[in-house]
Amino acid sequence: MNGYLLLVLHAHLPFVRSSGAGESLEERWFFEACTECYIPILNRLEKLDGEGVDFRLAISLSPTLLSMMVDEHLKEKYLGYLDRMIKLGLSECERTSGSSELNILAQKYLRHLEKTRRYFTKWGGNLPPAFKSLSEKGRLELLTTAATHSFLPLVHSKECRRAQIEVGLDSFESVFGYRPAGFWLPECAYEQGVDVLLRDAGVKYFIVDTHGILAAVPRPPHGIYGPVRCRSGVTAFARDPESSRQVWERREGYPGHPDYREFYRDIAYDLNIDYIEPFLPGGDIRVDTGFKYYRITGGGEEKDFYDPALAEKRAAMDARDFVARRALQLRQASSGMDRMPLVLSPYDAELFGHWWYEGPLWLEQVFRLAGNGGIKTITPGGYLSLHPFSQVVEMPMSSWGEGGYGYVWLNPKNDWIYKHQHFAEARMSYIADRHGSEGKMAQRALKQAGRELLLAQSSDWAFIIKEGTTVEYAANRVSGHLKSFMALADMIESGSVDADLLSGLERENNLFPDLSPGVFAPYRVSPGIFKGAGLKVAVLSWEYPPRTVGGLGRHVFDLSSSLSRLGVEVHIFTCPAQDRPHYEVDEAGVHIYRVDERDLKTSNFLEWLGGLNEGMVRLARERGLGEGFFGLVHAHDWLVFSAAREITEKGGIPLVSTIHATEYGRNRGIVTDFQRRIHGIESRLVSMSRQVICCSNYMAREVGRLFGGGLGGIRVIPNGVNPTNLVPGGNSRPQSGGPVIAFLGRLVPEKGVQVLIEALPLIRESHPQVELAVAGRGPYEEELRRLASKKGVEDCVNFIGFVDDEGRNNLLARAAVAVFPSIYEPFGIVALEAMAAGTPVVVSETGGLSEIICHGIDGLKVPPGNSGLLARYVADLLAHPDRAVRLSRNAHRKVLDRYSWDQIASETARVYIDVTRGASPEHLRKAVLY
Repeated sequence: MNGYLLLVLHAHLPFVRSSGAGESLEERWFFEACTECYIPILNRLEKLDGEGVDFRLAISLSPTLLSMMVDEHLKEKYLGYLDRMIKLGLSECERTSGSSELNILAQKYLRHLEKTRRYFTKWGGNLPPAFKSLSEKGRLELLTTAATHSFLPLVHSKECRRAQIEVGLDSFESVFGYRPAGFWLPECAYEQGVDVLLRDAGVKYFIVDTHGILAAVPRPPHGIYGPVRCRSGVTAFARDPESSRQVWERREGYPGHPDYREFYRDIAYDLNIDYIEPFLPGGDIRVDTGFKYYRITGGGEEKDFYDPALAEKRAAMDARDFVARRALQLRQASSGMDRMPLVLSPYDAELFGHWWYEGPLWLEQVFRLAGNGGIKTITPGGYLSLHPFSQVVEMPMSSWGEGGYGYVWLNPKNDWIYKHQHFAEARMSYIADRHGSEGKMAQRALKQAGRELLLAQSSDWAFIIKEGTTVEYAANRVSGHLKSFMALADMIESGSVDADLLSGLERENNLFPDLSPGVFAPYRVSPGIFKGAGLKVAVLSWEYPPRTVGGLGRHVFDLSSSLSRLGVEVHIFTCPAQDRPHYEVDEAGVHIYRVDERDLKTSNFLEWLGGLNEGMVRLARERGLGEGFFGLVHAHDWLVFSAAREITEKGGIPLVSTIHATEYGRNRGIVTDFQRRIHGIESRLVSMSRQVICCSNYMAREVGRLFGGGLGGIRVIPNGVNPTNLVPGGNSRPQSGGPVIAFLGRLVPEKGVQVLIEALPLIRESHPQVELAVAGRGPYEEELRRLASKKGVEDCVNFIGFVDDEGRNNLLARAAVAVFPSIYEPFGIVALEAMAAGTPVVVSETGGLSEIICHGIDGLKVPPGNSGLLARYVADLLAHPDRAVRLSRNAHRKVLDRYSWDQIASETARVYIDVTRGASPEHLRKAVLY
């Protein structure tokens, strides 16, 4: 035997059902696919099975397609369609009676329609059981895909990615009675993190495009001729490009041969409208009827009559050629492999029979001939049962679209879709979390809101808009579903649901009847998981309140408090603080150990840092380091590296590290020896970490590019904010004078205050009374004062210095807008604080700031360093307070939904569970989520 051939057909159509009695134009897509593709393929496969031909095939059936296949209303409409087409066939047999060539074809099409109707009624109008029957016989392996076939890398929130996956699996299970092991990634689109969600849902494997595996690190030893495993444990198979080209290529591939039927010549476009009108949707829309009388012939308009016998011979020849080429390919690939090579050939199912009329016949012939070529057909599950272990790799983002990435689904023609979708995603998570336990009417509205959002996320709409076919229809589908979603969300939040509107939407978009709104809510780790588990975490931080320098200490404080409320026993090892004991347990139950100030008597920072790390190790040892007291170490940034290394080595426990920023990023390069030393320490910290956490995708990419992903990859968990800490004090009333622009942060070049000062003269042209309040200290302050004087705005720039929490709250309450014009920003916690305080924000489109804000929805974004555009946006918000209020309300909702410390602690606890699984009590390893 030369090797294995794994054929995969992906069957998918968008949800095009209409609740009306008449046939809609788009429903024709479904009717044609059933008539020309799905039923002919089933007929061929059943024929092979009946003859005892040994074959295996994998088929992915999308949830939207399954929803239409089982819909009683569509079944009735499909029978009506078949009856009309049969009537057309009878009419065509009569019309073509004077031409033997045409009449033979008309009779052939009539027989096909009658056979299709008999097959459909044999299964009671229910096609899924036909697929299930072949699956139960071991011939087919069935897969599912995302709920509405969304391009998952462009789904912004993890909750909505998870919803697409979970709803897809649930929909499959409701039809077939079990969850499939395999998952077809829509458009084969993968990025890191998708595999973790698939693993959590119980998926065992998925399929990616060729370069997803060829560009993996480390380079897979079998290339595309064997699967690989992600760190999550899920297996990935790769598409074979050579076999794909032979079938997919319109001109060079098999379907373009002159002997095959011409798809684009249909009687609907050749005959008088009066004749075909009774057989068209709406009566006057010319669409394909399936009666096509010509073969491809050549590139010109003149076409020869279609000859079925000639086409059948060509299909057999092409099948033999395909098998011969695969046999040669497998023989060549087997050299040096420790297993039989595998060629995986995935295709859209609709190619077979619809676009390529002879496709089902070709497929049948391939299965008949495979054994003669020393090839065994196999399914993904069958291959994994033979070879369960594969190389563990990290794969880059990839898809099978043009260019191999996301251009088809994100380009200047369709990019307008995503800011609205992403806002809707955040709002869906918010209302599912806040209103998930309300009354029956609210539950119905939540379910329908989820359906509308899922439908808006279908990758089909962006594809259609890019290709320029039925653009208006696709754009209307996106905007229509989003408008319906927004209307439902408004009702849910107001507590008043319009029953008539809701019922109308339920009738029209009735898929996923068992959808649970909770699938959109943030996952939280149940506090009960940790009770009795005895999980103790040693947290290392060089700063901690009340002794703080930047935002790191506050992050560790809020995270630790929330983790403690979850039931994790947190032990903080940190620097000394004036008037605070060396050991205390705070109100949240966090244990805090402070190194003795007497051990840090030096003015040299590195020497001070060395003493701090030694003191942390000593305190950890006194607490029981060598006695199995701690379950893991969580280190924050490079400054605690030596303590993290010694505690993990001596305790024999895993290390989790959060990288808040990098030396490279802060300085936009590594120049000095001191910077190189820090850069090296950062690299060693990452490399020894079982899991690395970054606060934004931007930081994750930066850390991955500079240092790799450590032992277990990089997990993105954002910083958080507690809105209850942002209530202004007694001095918060707006003072007399002009509007206030607020900036809060360290006064260093990368924070971009200089750009804001350069924008002030332009802002003052329309708002002469404006005041800029700069809160913070830093080495760049004198330079900024000189710049303000140079620009003639020193009279309206107020450097107010460091502000405590109350001062921050009062400033944000006074401010008309908060501006954060950073040049480099790993996350941007102060922007989150402004959003939580209800202050409109304008930020630089850089780093983590860019990920926090959705432009025009919950804030405004400006390219870094662009003072002119910054001035325009700030002046616009000052001039239009109604717009500022709308942005700030949306921003406040986003903070509550996505950046709460409870949610962030839950995600961090999930990391602890993953890292300690296998070395922790059984109930912790089996962590149940809700």
